[in-house]
Parts: sequence; C-alpha cells; structure tokens
Amino acid sequence: MSKKYILTVTCPDKSGIIADITSCIAGNGGNILNLAQHTAVDIDMFFCRIQFSASDSFEIESFSQSFKKLEKNYDLIWHVFDTGKKKRVAVLVSKTSHCLYELLLKHADGELDCEIPVIISNHPDLAHVATAFHIPFFQVDTKKGKAEYESDLNQILENYSIDLVVLARYMQVMSADFCDKWKNRCINIHHGFLPAFKGAKPYHQAWEKGVKIIGATGHIATQDLDQGPIIFQDVIRVNDTRSIDEFIRMGKDVERHVLYETVRRYLAHAVFFYKGRTFVIE
Repeated sequence: MSKKYILTVTCPDKSGIIADITSCIAGNGGNILNLAQHTAVDIDMFFCRIQFSASDSFEIESFSQSFKKLEKNYDLIWHVFDTGKKKRVAVLVSKTSHCLYELLLKHADGELDCEIPVIISNHPDLAHVATAFHIPFFQVDTKKGKAEYESDLNQILENYSIDLVVLARYMQVMSADFCDKWKNRCINIHHGFLPAFKGAKPYHQAWEKGVKIIGATGHIATQDLDQGPIIFQDVIRVNDTRSIDEFIRMGKDVERHVLYETVRRYLAHAVFFYKGRTFVIE
C-alpha cells in the first residue's frame, strides 16, 4: 500500500531544477501525483510543491540523503512531509463564534487535514461549543498581565503538542515574544482587507470611508499588528445604503471562507515564505 508525501522547494531559479528534482523522486521509488511550480521573475526565485506517492518501503531519511546532493548545486531550502502525519492545531477564540464553528464543521466533514485537540479562550462564552464537539476547552486570564498569561497559554500549547495556532477572532494582541516563538506557525483572521483598516473596528473604518467593497484577510501573526505575510483574502461588494451593522453581518461570511481557505492552504504545505511575504503555490 502506498503512502503520500509532499516536497517543497525554494531556491534561486536555475535551468535543470525540475528535471533533477523529479529524477531524484523517481530514483527513490516515488511516483509524482501533482507538481506545481512558479518562478517569481521579479526576484529570480523558484518555488515548487510536489505531491508524490511511494511504497511502504520508502524512507524519508534515505530520500533526504539522496536529495541533499542537489542542495549545494541549487542552494535549496526544502522540506518533505509525510501526509499521514497530521498537524495538531489549537484554535484561540474570544466571544465571537462564527469562525470557530466554520473550522470545526469543516474539520468534522474531513475538509481540514489536521487534528484540533484543544480550544483556548480569554472568555468562558464559547465553552459550550467545545463541549458540543468533544474538545477540551481552557480559559486563560489576561488580567494577570501579558507575560504571565502568555506563559500559561504556551504551557497549554506545549501540553497538547501543538504545531499551529489559529487566532479565530481572538481579540488580543499577541506579544513580540509570542510571535517570535510561533514564527510562521500562528495564523490570524482580520475582518478587513489589509493593508487597509488594520486594528480595531475595521468595518467602522471602512463605512466611514465609504468603501464599495469589504473583505477579510488570513495572514501570519507578527509583532506588527495586522501586518504579517498574507496567505488568503476575499471581498464582497457593498453599496452606500448599507449600515455598519450590515457590513458586520455580511462580513462574517467572508471571514468564515477566508479563514478556512487560509488554514487549508497552510496545512497543504502550499504556503512559501520568502523575505517577509508569501507565495501560495498549489
């Protein structure tokens, strides 16, 4: 019975890369199922994501030793992932439930390839949602001060062996230390079309500017509020007869979709990070 793997490669663009990569996979008994690649001509960088299958006798260690021969020739940054090993995702929430429900329902339907072993909040309001999905729920006390409460938060994340943190409308600004510890492993949904309208009440900001579209942004959380590398965005049109409350109601559907697509792309190893920005290749 075959297993599936994903190989990601980033390197300066150079003739012969794809031929050598695919030959190495085939030479180790792999069968390529999907190959997506892109050369960013503005910076002369090559990005590639390859899904391949291999028999039970395939060993990542052996493949890695073989693949390292290409590393020096092309100055590669690369990773190979066993798709049978699911990432463990912690969802952080405050009082708003729509993004949490979206992730849990998609996960229950098998549309998010991960485990969700814990939900954490700074309020008790959504404990019943966690109970309904049979997921442990923890409340952290932000009144203790950021350093102490984030220490408690990190302890919970460590106890559950978390790989990815998702801020699903978690209304707390994370510290620089937390963002550094979880660099490129903490996703945030912002209810605005970044880089416009960052920070609090983006729908109010948008309404006051008379915008004709509103949107949401899925991005990596960094110490710069709402300025991390963007993974996915979407928008809907609004007209001038809409109130702020209607903006908020309409925006929830966009937020659900954007957060799901952001997390899905991340779990599929389709997100490449390069010098403060992302390239999504799938």
